[in-house]
Amino acid sequence: MLPKERRGQVRIDGETDSAADEAPIKRSSSRLPRSKSYEDALDKVKARSADVAARKAVDYEARILQDSFPFWDDDNRGVPNPLIRGGLFGVGTSAKREFLPNMAVASLSNYEITYTGQDLQQDDLSVWMSLINLARKNPLSDKVRFTGYQLIRDLGWRMHSESYRRAQESIERLKVTAIKISTKDQAEGYAGSLIREYAWADSDEHGNTKWMVRFEPRVSVLFMSDTTTLLEWETRKKIGNRAVVAQWLHAFYATHRDPLPLSVQKLHELCRSNAQVSTFRRNLRNALDKLVEHGFLRSFQIVNDQVYLVRAHKASLSVVNEASKLGSK
Repeated sequence: MLPKERRGQVRIDGETDSAADEAPIKRSSSRLPRSKSYEDALDKVKARSADVAARKAVDYEARILQDSFPFWDDDNRGVPNPLIRGGLFGVGTSAKREFLPNMAVASLSNYEITYTGQDLQQDDLSVWMSLINLARKNPLSDKVRFTGYQLIRDLGWRMHSESYRRAQESIERLKVTAIKISTKDQAEGYAGSLIREYAWADSDEHGNTKWMVRFEPRVSVLFMSDTTTLLEWETRKKIGNRAVVAQWLHAFYATHRDPLPLSVQKLHELCRSNAQVSTFRRNLRNALDKLVEHGFLRSFQIVNDQVYLVRAHKASLSVVNEASKLGSK
């Protein structure tokens, strides 16, 4: 038997006793300080991750027009519904454009739209559609270079100095704008200008006026979060620049496959007409006749001031945005 004072002790190679075995192990509560080189490396990793995320976001925005709308071509051009389901681009014809501060735009879309800038009319929508069509093949942040001749020809306007001036003034209006488009619950939206940057040179060696525009990259949000309509470009051109009510109706009803009846008064409000309702009613009937003539409508009736119409459906002109699928790739 071990001596009393030695009970409970375990000897391994001679000298360890129970007191030493039962003593708690002390652990340091403080970490060793990180070296500056470690902190620098960590910062670089974080910065690299942020750069990768930013590049992915830019690539996502850049691909949206090419990948989401495979049927978008020169004949069928994409326009976000919030831009053409209301009075952002109205039916005015006055050369003197009124300044509209913080205007609430009447619209049938599920968006609230506020606009500050000069009065936008149907010619401005045509110019914007022509420019966004040029931009769709490249990232939206890229510069879009073109000649004045190229733009005027695409618009179908008369080759005249007045048309060049008119197009240039339209681009300037589209640049000097402040537009806010948001969902009713304010969950998402876009705030910015319709054109980010614009520059020009008088002419090149062939006498062509050289222009450049650049869009806000985030304008892609308008294409990502809503149904976008493919508008028949040649039909719009054939309707003609002077038939502004018909052009507005063509864009508006292109967003509705099976249009519900609307009152003459409601259409008067939505297109932001300044005409008396009685005058507008006559203009409306003439415009609808023109849409039947150009094969966009099959028929229409105005009964008790309610407008009933039937679309002449062709190949798919409205496409549901596939942006959500892009995000999963």
